[in-house]
Amino acid sequence: MRGLVGILTFRKMVAPVVLQILFWAGVAGCLYGAYVLYHLGNWAWPFPLFLGPLIVRVFFEHAILAFRVYDRLGDVHEVLRITNEHTY
Repeated sequence: MRGLVGILTFRKMVAPVVLQILFWAGVAGCLYGAYVLYHLGNWAWPFPLFLGPLIVRVFFEHAILAFRVYDRLGDVHEVLRITNEHTY
């Protein structure tokens, strides 16, 4: 129940989980694309097999970076709040 309340009040982010699901879908798409190219006899099938997941990973790391920064900023805020409570 607490998790649902956190999601509904925007205390817990949903987008990082969605981004992880989309990342794995992108990797699966790259592997499927390489499989299709291989069976069509296309010489370029190794590119989506090896470079595809790497490019997808870099893209999603860039997208999730904002959420990681937000989490760390919350940690800094909490430390500063505790520090300020003890100084007065």
